[in-house]
Amino acid sequence: MWLVVVLAVLTAGCWSTPEGTVLPRDGRAGLQLTGSIEGRQLAVSDGSPDLRVGDCDPDVTGDDDVCAVAEDINGQLVVLVFENPDVLTPGATLPVADPGCGDRCDDVTDTAVVDLQLGTRPRMRADGGRLNITEVTPFARYAGDLRLTTSSGSVSGSFDLVPRSD
Repeated sequence: MWLVVVLAVLTAGCWSTPEGTVLPRDGRAGLQLTGSIEGRQLAVSDGSPDLRVGDCDPDVTGDDDVCAVAEDINGQLVVLVFENPDVLTPGATLPVADPGCGDRCDDVTDTAVVDLQLGTRPRMRADGGRLNITEVTPFARYAGDLRLTTSSGSVSGSFDLVPRSD
């Protein structure tokens, strides 16, 4: 019996990936964030966050967003929202800022507008930082690194977001 289990484990990786499947880079799938917000340590290491593209922030309708919905290491909801997804282009390095666009930021092109939600608390907008985009396949993959600052702390990390298989 154990021989069957060993053979199954050894051959599990032998089949090729179906064509058209978008794979994360170097096994770095997911969302990794660390930092401190409102005096609370934040640590996210979610290998399969929920990628949502389109109108994915529930507070505002009729705009475009790219959202990563994950949990921190304590199981609390963490939502990272890119409010102006047209700036997410491969090779782009953008400052992160709050340009005062309110809930409608789709037309902002000179800075990345990023919101962060922790648990059930209201979303907070990053007012500083940097966003480096390494790869984008619209609706299928968004990868890069970021550093966000808010009036109550800072967060940094990386993301390689692909749609979940479930």
